[in-house]
Amino acid sequence: MASPISCLSILIIPLLVTSLFYDVSNADRALLDKVCKKSTDYDFCVSTLLSDPEGLTDVLYRLGLVSTSVSLGMISTINDGEISNILIGVTDPVIGERIRGCQADISSLYEDMQSARDAAGTQSYVEEAKSLASAQDKIAGCNKRFEGPPKTESPISKSTSKIEKLINISAVILTMISSS
Repeated sequence: MASPISCLSILIIPLLVTSLFYDVSNADRALLDKVCKKSTDYDFCVSTLLSDPEGLTDVLYRLGLVSTSVSLGMISTINDGEISNILIGVTDPVIGERIRGCQADISSLYEDMQSARDAAGTQSYVEEAKSLASAQDKIAGCNKRFEGPPKTESPISKSTSKIEKLINISAVILTMISSS
């Protein structure tokens, strides 16, 4: 027959273990919420950061690494997949040229985000800020291509909007690290 203490321990130990994970999870989610509330698109920020298994962390530095890593994957998908597919259907040579220019900008921007991730990894936040600013300039330059004569609506605006939001998430985290 089992003693009353062993019966209680069978019930209490799992509850204690569960409560430990619950507290960490709440701290992780609180930081993620704090970052995403400062971003330009809360829902996009949350879904982006949670798309990586390490995206739920209560360490701002780690969240910054996750942000830039997820950005690299998403930017690559946009540049190689979405934009390439859009180019297939474009018949206007001016629009096609603008999209190809943007594709080159985004390829170069990818390198900036790699530099930002490397700088974040070594905690070289000044270098990370420079890389993020360069990335922001490149995506802004891409968007401006469609403002010149003849002014047209960008067929890749959804893709460039995602990239702007990705850069913004990394910049928010960097600002939070710098101010702490």
